[in-house]
Amino acid sequence: MIALPQRLPHVIWMNDRLVPLSEGWLAESIEHAAEAAGHHRWHLAPDVARAIAIYLENDWVAPALPLDHLREMVRRSLEGIGYDDIAQKSLIVPPRVSISLVELASRAPYEIEFYPLLKQRLGDAMEVQVAGVRLDGLRDCTKILDSAGRWRRTCMRISDDIIYFCRSFMQRSTPRAVDLVIQ
Repeated sequence: MIALPQRLPHVIWMNDRLVPLSEGWLAESIEHAAEAAGHHRWHLAPDVARAIAIYLENDWVAPALPLDHLREMVRRSLEGIGYDDIAQKSLIVPPRVSISLVELASRAPYEIEFYPLLKQRLGDAMEVQVAGVRLDGLRDCTKILDSAGRWRRTCMRISDDIIYFCRSFMQRSTPRAVDLVIQ
């Protein structure tokens, strides 16, 4: 597998964990602040996020960015364009993470190996205190675990088991609501 370079720095998040920063995460944080300030569906949030991302791509040299520094950067950017009311409400919302089920199944092609690995990845996400988890590649993952070249009846059971496992783990792991998307 080839790892592409991360163009944005990582954010030092809860428990001193590094979380990759994305423009989408910045935009979501700015939209949340705008909503809190009474600007519903504020159309400039993606543009402000893009401007901050460009600055970080071109001028930020450190591989990691403290959360307080990122929060201050967002606040100053909003104040700089005349939106002091949004700047006062600005905060960085918890991130959303994506987990590739196909990658996990490729590393652990048997169910007895797969579920502990999936549990570890979900546990890592909960430890970082994410807002949401997206699990990608359920269908292909299921075919790998079932050693099936194409979808068959036994794949449905495995697929249902993975969904049940993930939902149960998320409900047991955290008292707060965390979005779970399985594709």
